[in-house]
This record gives sequence, C-alpha cells and structure tokens, in this order.
Amino acid sequence: MSQQILKKVLRDKKQRMTAQRELILKIFMESKGRLLSLDDVYMNIRKKKSHKTSKMTVKRGIDLLEEIGIIRKLDFEDGTPRYELIEDFDDAPRVLFICENCGKALKLDLDKEKIRSILPYENIEIKDFDLKIYGMCTECK
Repeated sequence: MSQQILKKVLRDKKQRMTAQRELILKIFMESKGRLLSLDDVYMNIRKKKSHKTSKMTVKRGIDLLEEIGIIRKLDFEDGTPRYELIEDFDDAPRVLFICENCGKALKLDLDKEKIRSILPYENIEIKDFDLKIYGMCTECK
C-alpha cells in the first residue's frame, strides 16, 4: 500500500491527507507484518522527535484507516486490539503467534499446503483457516 493509494482513497472519501495520517501509515508499512496496538503506533510516533501528536489523534487516525479499509483490527480478547496493514486485500488465511507475556503478535507464513502437511488426515480439502498460537516470544523467554 503506497501513500499515493492512501491519498486517493482519502480523496474519494472526502478526507484529507494529514502529516499524522501519513506517519501512521508509514509506521504500519515499516512494521514488516508485525501487528501493532494503538500504544505501539503512538510510541513509534513519540520516538520521532519532530512529531508531537496526541494519543487521541493517533486513535482517530487508526480508526479512519480501519474505516476506509487500509488496516484491519484484530481482537485477541485481552483488552488490547491490534491492527495489521492490509497488503493484498483478500481474505487469505492467517496464522498468528501471540506472546502471552508482552502481547506482541506476529503473522506467520503458513499456507494451506503447509497446514495440510501437518494434519494427520489425507485427502482433505481445507477451505479456510484462522489459527492463533500462544506462547512466549524470544524477548520474553
């Protein structure tokens, strides 16, 4: 997802591109598939010394990006929603690793063929899957 696409989508929705929205998108683009919470995005913005943005502005920016379909909200029922950049706009199956200690969530690259190879059944058809794996990340271990 490029910033030009975001600008076009915002224009179509009669919204304008602000520096904060552009920065929020940039943080998601730089996350390399890592799922980010509101606090993660806010702390990344705070690290950039030239940006003084309130947490509420970041929340509104994330809500707008979710509303227009650029990011997707994932709820792990732990009180901290996380968001991912929608890169391919299809509903590809997801496999997520969630650290039970720090709450970090990472997308794993497992497709239907890899999942099929570990199942104890032969000749089955997998139509869709959504898998969450809980454990401890390397930083918390």
